Amino acid sequence: MKNPIYIKVEKTINHPMAAVWKTVALDFGYVSKYHPDVKSSKFDNEIKQGIGTKRHCNTNDGGYLKEEIIEWNEKQDFKLKLVESSFSMAMIESKFSFQEIGNSTKVTQEFWYRMKSPMGWLSGLMKGKMRKTLENGLIGIEKHLNKTKK
Repeated sequence: MKNPIYIKVEKTINHPMAAVWKTVALDFGYVSKYHPDVKSSKFDNEIKQGIGTKRHCNTNDGGYLKEEIIEWNEKQDFKLKLVESSFSMAMIESKFSFQEIGNSTKVTQEFWYRMKSPMGWLSGLMKGKMRKTLENGLIGIEKHLNKTKK
């Protein structure tokens, strides 16, 4: 397999670190509450926090993803990998990092992916779509927290 495609997106969210960390990391199985491209989601095993936590996500286009947390640094960052998918992906890994900036939180998402053969050559062409999906997720975090704050 060729080297994965790399994307990095960032957003400063106007909410305290504790609220952002809870939404993204502690409520890992409930990504559908904030990500507009995820129709439904749930925890996929008995582990609810840290390394080994799994989630199942159904996407708006009828597909699904199963992901697992493989690295965990409490209130700093975590990394996940794709375990299973209906999409033609050979691999996905994603790392979320959190930095407190006053009463706001800077979220950085690093994302590595590669499509399966014979579709692997399309990986680079998908970069714009993938970046938009990641950006939608970060925007969704803030929108979700704005709603729950009221």
